[in-house]
Amino acid sequence: MGGNLKAQYGPWVMIAGAAQGIGRAWAERLGQEGLDLVLIDREADQLNETCRELEEQLGVTCHPVVADLGHADCLSTIAKAVGDREIGLLVYNAAMADVGPFYKADTNLEIELTRAQVNMLSPLTLIYHYARPMLARKRGGIVLMSSGSGLQGAPFYAHYAATKAYSIVLAESLWYEFKPYNVHVLACIAGMTLSPAIIEAVERGEGKHSVYQTPAEVADEGLAALGKDPSHLCGMPNRDGQGHLNSLPREQAVAAVAQHAIRNFLNDETPEQYLEEVAKADEDS
Repeated sequence: MGGNLKAQYGPWVMIAGAAQGIGRAWAERLGQEGLDLVLIDREADQLNETCRELEEQLGVTCHPVVADLGHADCLSTIAKAVGDREIGLLVYNAAMADVGPFYKADTNLEIELTRAQVNMLSPLTLIYHYARPMLARKRGGIVLMSSGSGLQGAPFYAHYAATKAYSIVLAESLWYEFKPYNVHVLACIAGMTLSPAIIEAVERGEGKHSVYQTPAEVADEGLAALGKDPSHLCGMPNRDGQGHLNSLPREQAVAAVAQHAIRNFLNDETPEQYLEEVAKADEDS
């Protein structure tokens, strides 16, 4: 299998958001196939340690690129660090996630615009830069990690879920457009996965009503689907659950996702919108 993967996706794989969790799992899985790795993350110490461990364990070359994907000019940093390395596969895993009401006391518009940059504009930027050479070579691949929250309205995940819907639609569309050029595109849709943030939530006593996959299981399923499907929802329990949601009237499906958030992460209480800034604006007017 390794030879086929290297022929289609080699010599270098670029993984954005790679220092831990699902991104690291992709790096381990692809490194096992002998592909060399360009790993992007903003956490320099953790990224460098991940690269060191993967090189020792797998015998591949791992090139760390420290970059903040929340910045609009991240491509210049990444392209300079990558140099003339030929990127045969792009896996975009970085994301800013959250749960709670749309208006929160500890967030603002600037944070939401950064979320849009990390979750939508930076993957678009990297695709636009690195996919064109793939098309010219007539080989390559792109994986956009997404979330089941992007498959319908997701109250209390609203903006995050909307950005994940963007990833699904973009990947599925490019799956068709790039197929004649032998460039494989996949929206890899994760459900509840034991990423570091979720592990911390579980340790706090949250998420008791969910079924989890490991990051390695997600990467394995994603790699198996790449080159075959435009999108893949990981985990049979997630596929069964989504099938149930799809059978419901839309308003019931949206309400069911809201209840999942409330039961798992919001202490069984519907959170209120934080309106202090609105009140101040009303007073000023």
